[in-house]
Amino acid sequence: MKIEHPNKPPLSEADLQQLDKLEKLLKKSVADGVITRAELDAIDVQIAADGKVTIEELDLVRQFIREKVDRNELAIEYFG
Repeated sequence: MKIEHPNKPPLSEADLQQLDKLEKLLKKSVADGVITRAELDAIDVQIAADGKVTIEELDLVRQFIREKVDRNELAIEYFG
């Protein structure tokens, strides 16, 4: 299902830079197939760094974490 947001303004240059930083952090965090509590905390900090959470940021988290966990391609290490 495709969800559209026709009234959403285009992303600013700062938003695009924020997304790029988040994507790099996500790629690094999931590279070994295990994501730790510390990595999840770092992702949360990166998302909140600009004081807002965008749909695009949530989509990246879904793509890099949730979908991989659902396919058993990524494990979450809550303690350690």
